[in-house]
Amino acid sequence: MTPKKKLIEVALPLEAINVASAREKSIRHGHPSTLHLWWARRPLAAARAVIFAQMVDDPSAHPDIFKTEKAQEKERQRLFRIIEDLVKWENTTNETVLQQARDEIWQSWRYTCAENADHPRAKELFDRYKLPAFHDPFAGGGALPLEAQRLGLESYASDLNPVAVLINKAMIEIPPKFSGQPPVNPEAQHQKSQMDKSWQGARGLAEDVRYYGQWIHDEAENRVGDLYPKVEITVETAKERPDLKKYVGQKLKVIAWLWARTVKSPNPAFAEVDVPLRNVSMTLRHRCTLI
Repeated sequence: MTPKKKLIEVALPLEAINVASAREKSIRHGHPSTLHLWWARRPLAAARAVIFAQMVDDPSAHPDIFKTEKAQEKERQRLFRIIEDLVKWENTTNETVLQQARDEIWQSWRYTCAENADHPRAKELFDRYKLPAFHDPFAGGGALPLEAQRLGLESYASDLNPVAVLINKAMIEIPPKFSGQPPVNPEAQHQKSQMDKSWQGARGLAEDVRYYGQWIHDEAENRVGDLYPKVEITVETAKERPDLKKYVGQKLKVIAWLWARTVKSPNPAFAEVDVPLRNVSMTLRHRCTLI
């Protein structure tokens, strides 16, 4: 095999990657981390940039095309601009930006295949029509295999943690199976305008997830909603929680209930008072958290 020096071995636009990675920490809507808080999550921006730079040849690897150091540096800067666009959160699903990155990966791969055409296993290892697969045996939250898939690589991920496996199935395994397909929920089926849409990527699947997620929510509320009543904000409540003062007289939805097993107070002076069976480090007077 004739190895080629990759871009990651020479230089990267680290400042742009760092800025994009730091920005991700404040993004909640639409980010995979909202599926589960992952303790060692890799920033998607960094994962995308690193995989791209691992797959693309550095210009110095092609002295026949870029004959001088100046020409090589000019080409390197062009690749940097691709990475700078690639790592931006708003370009996560920008097909124009992603396709530009995929084209660069394919070009480097075809150079590699051409130079190794005489390899005894060239047909198996250097198929110019098929990119090498990406394997992550310790996938965790799935940032690396997800971004490899986004860049056009066939991704394989595994992990011993069942939560990690579930996350990777939800992000990497299931969406490609329904890519480009329209939704199947009855509401969409009855709306011709919906079915006439272009269902690129996993949009159809996302529509079904929204529909059936809402259906499950409504069913749960119908069956057990009475066990989680809204709480009316009184003047007394607002005295203890000044932030709720503007809600006095309104009924707010409870987002969390803290249940504690109670017994009658052993103190004869408070024989009718219910107290927690065990000491707790927080007040359970209202036993609720309000929006």
